[in-house]
Amino acid sequence: MAAVDLIFNRAFKTGNPVELVFGDVGGAPSIPDAQIALAARMPGLRIRAAVHVRKDLVAAGRMPGVRCKVGVRYNTDTPRPVVAEVAASAQQAQPVAESWISSWQDTDALPAGWTSTAQDAKPLQEQFGVSWQDGQRQGVVVQGRFKQARPLPGAATQARWQEAQSVRKGLQASAEDAAPVREGWAVRFEETLRDRRLLLETSAQDAVGLQHLVTDGAGPAVPLYTAYLARYQQAMKPPAGKSVPKPPEPEKPSCYEQLVGGPIPLLFCRSWAVSANLLFMCCRPVGPEPQPQFVIPLLPVYMQVHHLTAHLLPSLEPVVLTDVTISADDDSYCWSLSANGPEHLLDQLAPVGGLPQRLQVGIDGMQFVFGVTSTARSRSFDRRRVAVQGISVTAMLGSPYMPKQAWLSSSVATAQQLAVAALEFSGVSLDWQIPDWQVPAGAWSFQGTPLQAVLRVADSVNAVVRSHRTAEQLIVAPRYPVLPWEWGAATPDVQMPAAVIVTDELRPDPRAEYNAIYVAGGSVGGVLGHVVRILSARDKLAPQIQDDLITHADAARMRGSWALAASGNKLQHSISMPVLTGGTNPGILNPGQLLEVADTDGTWRGLVRGVSVTASMPRVRQQVTVERVAA
Repeated sequence: MAAVDLIFNRAFKTGNPVELVFGDVGGAPSIPDAQIALAARMPGLRIRAAVHVRKDLVAAGRMPGVRCKVGVRYNTDTPRPVVAEVAASAQQAQPVAESWISSWQDTDALPAGWTSTAQDAKPLQEQFGVSWQDGQRQGVVVQGRFKQARPLPGAATQARWQEAQSVRKGLQASAEDAAPVREGWAVRFEETLRDRRLLLETSAQDAVGLQHLVTDGAGPAVPLYTAYLARYQQAMKPPAGKSVPKPPEPEKPSCYEQLVGGPIPLLFCRSWAVSANLLFMCCRPVGPEPQPQFVIPLLPVYMQVHHLTAHLLPSLEPVVLTDVTISADDDSYCWSLSANGPEHLLDQLAPVGGLPQRLQVGIDGMQFVFGVTSTARSRSFDRRRVAVQGISVTAMLGSPYMPKQAWLSSSVATAQQLAVAALEFSGVSLDWQIPDWQVPAGAWSFQGTPLQAVLRVADSVNAVVRSHRTAEQLIVAPRYPVLPWEWGAATPDVQMPAAVIVTDELRPDPRAEYNAIYVAGGSVGGVLGHVVRILSARDKLAPQIQDDLITHADAARMRGSWALAASGNKLQHSISMPVLTGGTNPGILNPGQLLEVADTDGTWRGLVRGVSVTASMPRVRQQVTVERVAA
């Protein structure tokens, strides 16, 4: 298309608005342009879907068309002065095909001055047509041809008038022979400056239905190939006649050479015989040394693809959860869940029969089962979500789900039997992992829920109560599986390098140091125990502990030794690390595991006291709280 110069012949005008007139030299008054405004309000497309199974969802809607009807009235019975001069300043242009072409021949005056009829036009892709100079010719949309004829019914526009004085106008009816004028469409004005804009009677037709596809779901993913780099050089075969001898193995020190500088224990490694001879021997362990249960290797890069699943039990109905947090520690008896999800979870996770529903949550294949205790909806602007809270199903043994009961031992029983009796007919099993002791008749009396009864028995020796991840089971475990002064010789449960730690925080936890304590029982079968730390001066006596269930030396030993283990200056080490599964990786750590870390400044060991796993896909992190002994 050829270039068109835009000419400004008027001086700059201040104020708002500023009109830009191209080609006007001020010879004729400015006539406002006719404007057509169309406003339509389209109904919204609404869809409501309840999705319980992961499927692709497609929503299609057909929007109604926008219709517009415009009427143009031409008044001829109005006096108009004859314009003697038409001022126009324009460049030399090429003829432009107009959207409406009118042609006629010499006719007689008719009562009906001008009759125009329109036929159905072909649909246009545009709502408004724009015509300009220096463009390609376009096909005529509507052609109206008339001669001496009778009026046709259904004419789009009819105008009737009397015979009037001939005026040179864009459209003339009942006039003498005149030279055809290429005017477009004259509406309510005489000949004036040519306007390059095209005024059309516009109507809208039914729009083509737009199918808006809404799809939710993931299809098969493209395999991701990960490259592993290995540092090596090009090797060669050693030349003939040369070999590298194997360095000699260092001599292993004898048993007693390893104990130089400290007390030498005298061990009896053989069973007692009839003779009274005491034979002290250097006992060596038989077989290979025990290895850690889980070992995280030292690698240049740690890569893990995480998966998060959630289902209702026992129907295995999928549940959509986001921002999942699972945590447990030694001060609580169960695992806890905190997550968010869409608004329909308010109905999906509602209690059934007054009891909370059971929810199974899996992170990288490690499953947890929770009872949903709370669902709270929150809204902000256009975002709606439901906060989900849950705890292990063993919480159903406590208030408010179970009534309080009274227990009284009328016969001799062990502490484990007392706990099992409290869980009778509840469907919850017991995993007893501490030494058992005998409780005489009348020493045990308690009133509360079954869960409170088990906690009371474990609290008598300061043991820890935990819940199984998936099973309906309570675990009574020692608070210190290995005493802190024996951590160096024990086999750790988890061994890992410091390179796997993302962030950590180390803070001191000062405590009073004790090396001896008295533990006393009650008036019914109670015992008095004096527990001391081995190879200590026994000069720092801790406050005495009294409990009615201290009825055996084993119970006094557990309660006293764990009280001494908790004394002394400690360090609380908070570690943030990824969740690594497969091979010898531990996945999510458990409270009570002995952890060994090969740090940059040396190897240290500590006891896992709590763990919190946060899954905000695709990222999963676990926060581990470790108890260490201050140097």
